[in-house]
Amino acid sequence: MLKKSIDAKVRPLANVSLERASLLGAARIYVSKDSLISLTGGLESGRPCIVESLQTDDTSGDGSSADAETTKRRGASLWVLPEKNISANVVMMTRAFQEATGFKLGDVVRITLAEPAAIPDAEEVVVQDAATEADQQKDAAAESRHAPSWEFSISISLDRAEQVFPGMVLEGVNINKLRRTFKVISVNGQSNNIARFKLSSSTVRILQPGGDNYSPEDAQVAATSGPLAVTGVPGLSSQINTINQFLRGFGRPFWIQNERESCGFVIHGGHGTGKTFILQRIAATNWGRVHWIRSSDKLSSIRETFKQAQSQQPSLLFIDGLEDILAKDRSNRDTVIDALGDELDNLSAAASAANALPQVVVIATCLDYLADVPAKLQKRSRFRENIALPIPRATERLEILRFFNPPLRAEEKESCLVSLASKTHAYNGDDLANLVLNAKKILGNRLDEEAAAAAAAHNADADVSGEIAQETEQPKEHYLTSHDMEQALRITRPTAMHDINLKPPTIHWQDVGGQESLKKVLSRMIKNTKDTNPSSRHVLRQPPKGLLLYGPPGCSKTLSAQAMATESSFNFFAVKGAELLNMYVGESERAVRTLFERARAAAPSIIFFDEIDSIGGSRTGGNGAAAAARSTGSVNMLTTLLTEMDGFESLTGVLVLAATNRPEAMDPALLRPGRFDQILYVGPPDLPARRAVFGVHLRGLALASDVDIQELARITDGYSGAEIKAICNEAGLTVLDRCDEDETGTEKMEIRMADLVAAVEKTPRNITAMMISGYEIWSKQFKRL
Repeated sequence: MLKKSIDAKVRPLANVSLERASLLGAARIYVSKDSLISLTGGLESGRPCIVESLQTDDTSGDGSSADAETTKRRGASLWVLPEKNISANVVMMTRAFQEATGFKLGDVVRITLAEPAAIPDAEEVVVQDAATEADQQKDAAAESRHAPSWEFSISISLDRAEQVFPGMVLEGVNINKLRRTFKVISVNGQSNNIARFKLSSSTVRILQPGGDNYSPEDAQVAATSGPLAVTGVPGLSSQINTINQFLRGFGRPFWIQNERESCGFVIHGGHGTGKTFILQRIAATNWGRVHWIRSSDKLSSIRETFKQAQSQQPSLLFIDGLEDILAKDRSNRDTVIDALGDELDNLSAAASAANALPQVVVIATCLDYLADVPAKLQKRSRFRENIALPIPRATERLEILRFFNPPLRAEEKESCLVSLASKTHAYNGDDLANLVLNAKKILGNRLDEEAAAAAAAHNADADVSGEIAQETEQPKEHYLTSHDMEQALRITRPTAMHDINLKPPTIHWQDVGGQESLKKVLSRMIKNTKDTNPSSRHVLRQPPKGLLLYGPPGCSKTLSAQAMATESSFNFFAVKGAELLNMYVGESERAVRTLFERARAAAPSIIFFDEIDSIGGSRTGGNGAAAAARSTGSVNMLTTLLTEMDGFESLTGVLVLAATNRPEAMDPALLRPGRFDQILYVGPPDLPARRAVFGVHLRGLALASDVDIQELARITDGYSGAEIKAICNEAGLTVLDRCDEDETGTEKMEIRMADLVAAVEKTPRNITAMMISGYEIWSKQFKRL
């Protein structure tokens, strides 16, 4: 019994020899012998058929979206492969047919026979010139002299192909050394059919937009593009504005000669920052046909994709994951780099010739522009323009959470989202999406449990079953609670914790006990950096941008830097000096340059070097052995640091903080004005500061009535803030141990004064008088304080 249809999955054509430049057989689709027999009752190839996609949306995974009206249902010619059979659930298509129709590898399609049983003849074929503007201008003079008849040459090409279908692209149509590319727009007035072209009876009409032969039907077929502008991306308003400025250049001629050189742009940032999402939003504009280059693509495929993008303008060409395509372990990496460079150079040359960018937008993504984009591709005509996607700050995280719109009750929604935004430091957009998803799962699990309990109650009490049934029929709207969101926050970890570009923990000035002079200096730096009042520059031309904190360990240097980042809302780059060291030649210097490049891109920002003496040590030691110990790599890295802080490139909007316990080891060049303009001693807290530190660390804890913070501050003279924190922790451990050992259950879980005093006696004081004296001697030597 014959089948009405068969379902199959699209696969590439196994025999590449069937992919012919003449497009002969391009409209053929190949199925198994069994499938052909089940549909036609025999093995005769060439029956017309209808191919219909069973997918209603884009499931290809590349974010591209073809025109739904022209890809849902297309005519084709049904064949079997001559040399071998294939699986019953597979249909093979030529690449030309896939590109014209929008079917993609992996799509599930339904194949039915078409009526009549023979492929009809083509009466009229409408084509459109698909040549680039540069090619058109190049041939304009020759055409004005010779006025070639392109219709006849197109007819010859279509006659060689035999079967013609909308979307097919005719390359290399030539007359008198002039070559053009044409695209079939419609066949017999339809945009989804197939027909047999006959040189004797079929006519060709070239579509001329705005001309007399431009019909409303032609306009409907050709008009697929929308405005080229990115919208609907939360938390990245500044970056999206930069991308849209780049995209606007493709919708107009140059205002001045050579206004732009490149069609290429790079979006870079850590995992989950929104690179692929932006590509998908650009594709969703429907401005042009979307092409993707994958990391698995061969060199020939990359060149072919560029060729198709140029012939099918307007087009969008996306390279998602440039670092994978140009991986160092790829055998032909250099050849791929040269190929990408050549293709971008060709587009640049076309722009120069036409005084307008060709309508081929090339956007690549990578993790780090400086590390992942080779120097050959960073030229002006290639991938010079780029934008970094930083980890969002608190205000941007709030915007992203509002975009995801978790189902919270209106009265608590805003306060809950504000609270989450302040707690999710180092979370990127993808992490916040996971947080909302986890909260919804928690709500779903709770509702499952409630439904199970209600069902059990229903079974136990049959008398109220009717009432329960009546209640369950009524639709009920369910809401997340703040507890659900907090629980989701505990199980959702940020994926970017390994990255250098992190937001610090949320530390406020009140969380730093004492150190009022340090807080004042840091607040002043924030204020001067944010100040945009032009009159301020009449008295302060260049605000200080560098601050070195030195002093004994545990005295709130790092904590103060974290509080500065929180209070300023600047992007925060925290790095230990030793993390920049690399055994390979040149890599340490590259790491320093990359760090400052990121900070400039994310300005206003703060770079915080902890233990800076590990990379900023003196280049000339006190004796020969110490000088010899400084390796060439360390000296080069220090030189790079000096240049980045105060070199030829301005460090606008970037504050540099550093902390060290060994200021005597610092290179003097780092301490001059213009680099670390201010040097501040952060010593052990005095009596009021110790009282404030105890207040911070005992705040919110269960304290007995005999706890005297003033007395605790007195007996901890010479202790650092970190040691006072340890004292409070030790006292808490003592209380837990005492309660665990209490068998009567009468022991109160509270910290007593005796517990704190005992903890003071057990905690050693690591700051010695000799250490304090050394800092004083060093400060007098420089006379900077």
